[in-house]
Amino acid sequence: MAMFLQQGAIAAGVLVVPSRAFYKYLTDRIGNIAELEPYFPFWRSVPCGRGILGITVIEHDATSIHVPRIPKGTDGRAEG
Repeated sequence: MAMFLQQGAIAAGVLVVPSRAFYKYLTDRIGNIAELEPYFPFWRSVPCGRGILGITVIEHDATSIHVPRIPKGTDGRAEG
């Protein structure tokens, strides 16, 4: 998205990622905010005439031992 902002191909980009605490409950291997934070200085340094690149972090409300967990596979995909 930073590249597209720089080229003027998009005016805005928003990346939605889970918090570090929430990410362990997801079925697929995706990034989380803790993994992306080291890139913030680089993204801030990307020259951009106009536009915005935002990151929104989502969090879960609660967990429960009364709800069955979704099985996880070993290949990065949820078993169904």
